[in-house]
Amino acid sequence: MTTTSKEYAEALFELAAGEQVLEETADGLVTVISALQQTPEYRQLLASAAIGKAERLKALDDAFDGKVPKVLMGVLRMMVSRGHIGALDSMAREFDELSRQYRGESVARVLSAVPLQESEAVKIREQLEKRFGHSIIVQCEVDPGLIGGIRVEVEGRVIDGSIRNKLEQIKDVING
Repeated sequence: MTTTSKEYAEALFELAAGEQVLEETADGLVTVISALQQTPEYRQLLASAAIGKAERLKALDDAFDGKVPKVLMGVLRMMVSRGHIGALDSMAREFDELSRQYRGESVARVLSAVPLQESEAVKIREQLEKRFGHSIIVQCEVDPGLIGGIRVEVEGRVIDGSIRNKLEQIKDVING
């Protein structure tokens, strides 16, 4: 995360929270990023220093004005004006994290050797919510490098219940 993207995310978050349009702003970010992913040449146009600022801002306005919240348009216009539109994706991730913190949620990344059943993911979420005392969003991923068990990453902490980790602990005890 760059300082630039973090600063834009914090500014956007404060504006959206003040206007009480956090959800609409998050949806608007998804809309903008999706459009830019579908048309990479449009992203290049917005980022190009060879094209005049007024023309880039007009292209942005033509595409999104009235379709996303005004607070988001203001920040997007600033990013385009200053040549920082390349930081949009990381800014959106940071905005999402700030919004989750505001709502009292955390994201847990759950790695397993095989895909988890829905019931297993629900049990993991319930245990994590009990442990951390707030809402947890579980994102399950398969990591073929794990022999078995799971590894959970949440709020900068790692809970490693993988078989590989247990074998390494046994190895450490044996090698003492």
